[in-house]
Amino acid sequence: MKVKVLLLAVSGLIASQGALAVEPTTENRVYAGIVFDLDGSDGFVPDLVVGIRSLHVNANNNVQGADLSGRVSYGKHDKSVEFDSARLVYVGGERDLQGNVGFGYSRAHDSFLATAAVQGPYTKLGTDFEFGKNKVEPYLEINSLDKPNKAAVLQVF
Repeated sequence: MKVKVLLLAVSGLIASQGALAVEPTTENRVYAGIVFDLDGSDGFVPDLVVGIRSLHVNANNNVQGADLSGRVSYGKHDKSVEFDSARLVYVGGERDLQGNVGFGYSRAHDSFLATAAVQGPYTKLGTDFEFGKNKVEPYLEINSLDKPNKAAVLQVF
């Protein structure tokens, strides 16, 4: 009898408080930033980067998605503003730190490239491998991307 009363009391408490559910979210963000080549080959003049990132944040706050970006350089190759390169990367990890791996094309160097990076709030540290030049080019990107939002917590009655 005591067990039945206890079960009824606990179930009544749960019912009055409601249950919580975590709703996975998808987050799309447009961003801009500047990119510094760390090897010094372009005189440390930064490129402008503009992109869009789409991430799925699950109940454990793990993220996965894609990032498409383009870079514009100015004052580097022939002292004019020109389209430099484009990249499409997979993004995966946690809200605080994500890994990036993908591919792209450098118009400035007329070469396909592979890219890998580590990304945190407002920063990305990575490297490109240019196939046409057989060259590794490390970079630091400072951008407007904060960490992704948490998955939404919903109260279910």
